[in-house]
Amino acid sequence: MAGRRRPESQPQQSQPPQPRAPQPRAPQPRGSGPADGPPVGGSEAGWALFSYLISGMAFYGFIGWLIGRWTHVALLFPLGMLVGLGLAIVLIVYKYGRS
Repeated sequence: MAGRRRPESQPQQSQPPQPRAPQPRAPQPRGSGPADGPPVGGSEAGWALFSYLISGMAFYGFIGWLIGRWTHVALLFPLGMLVGLGLAIVLIVYKYGRS
């Protein structure tokens, strides 16, 4: 046995991993995603309405303030706030008034 050589083991060729079949997903009921609008109910809806009103007034008030400073017409700031409030009310009626 001293003169016998051991047969070298050949490296096993590994096969590339097979792609897994996609798992079927359970159907989601309509109106259950995050992009379906704000939650309707409780204090969450109240805070959402309040934030729409404040952010509309702030955004359009800021735009009115910028244009008012550029044109030297001070009336554009309160007009911008009123336009923002009006658009926020329209958005609220559109989102919450249909239920």
